[in-house]
Amino acid sequence: MTAIPAITSISQGHLNIWETCQRKYQYSFLEELSLPDADLQRKKNLLLGANFHLLMQQKELGLDVSALANSDPKLQAWLDAFERQPPATIAGDRFCEHRRTLEIKIDLSLHHSENSDRGQEYFVLTAIYDFLILGDRQAQILDWKTHQKAIAADQLQSNWQTRLYLYLLARTTNYAPEQLSMTYWFANTAESTIIPYSQLEYIRTEAKLTQFLTEINQAHSYPQLPLNSPSCQYCEFRDRCDRGSPEIAIETNAIEDIPEVKI
Repeated sequence: MTAIPAITSISQGHLNIWETCQRKYQYSFLEELSLPDADLQRKKNLLLGANFHLLMQQKELGLDVSALANSDPKLQAWLDAFERQPPATIAGDRFCEHRRTLEIKIDLSLHHSENSDRGQEYFVLTAIYDFLILGDRQAQILDWKTHQKAIAADQLQSNWQTRLYLYLLARTTNYAPEQLSMTYWFANTAESTIIPYSQLEYIRTEAKLTQFLTEINQAHSYPQLPLNSPSCQYCEFRDRCDRGSPEIAIETNAIEDIPEVKI
C-alpha cells in the first residue's frame, strides 16, 4: 500500500470515524476525498448548520443578525426558537467559537520505530466549542444542533464530541471533572440535553484515547467493515467499497453530521 501522510491534529470527527470504520477514516482524512456530487442535500444541510453557528456567534457578539436570519426560513425559525426557549446557562466568562488544543504524547513500540522518522510520537487534540462559559465553580459547554429530532442522551454521551470536549476542558483548566457539563440545544425542537461529567468518565476517555491514538499511529492498513454492516448503509463511500450506491436517509440523527464550524 502506498504510504499516506500521517495526521497529528485530532478532532472528534477523526475519533468518531476511526471507531466506526478505519477504511472510512482513510478515505475521509488521509486521502481527503470529498462528498459525492449526488449528496447535494447533505451539503446544503451542512451549510445551513454552519450559517446557524455563524448567526449564534454574531448574536453573542451583539451584532445585528436580522439579514442572516432572513436569508433562510429555517434560520429565522431556529433563532425564534432560541429566543423563546434558550438553554439554561451558568454565570461566568463567555466565549463563542472557542478553540482549545492539547498535545498528547504516545509511547511508540520498538516494532514501529519507523514512526519516529515521521515525528509521529505526539498528537494535538483539537476542539472548537460553539459556546463555553467558565464560572467560579463550574464550567459549561454548549453546542447547537440543527438535526430534525433531538438525539438521545445515551447516544450523545457515547459520542466522541462529548467525550473529547469534556476531557479536553478538564485537561486544560483547573476544574474537577464533576464541575463540568455539556449542554446540547436542538434548534428544531428547542430541547436541551445536559450531559454531566465525572472522574470515572475522565479516566475511561483517557484510556480509550491512548488506545485509539496508538492504533492510528501504528496503522499500516485500513480494513473495510464486514459485508452488510449497518454503518455501511448510508455511508457516502459505500460505492467506493463495492457495496453498492449509498441509500438515501430521509432523516439522520448522526451527531457528527453537523461538524465543528471554523469561522
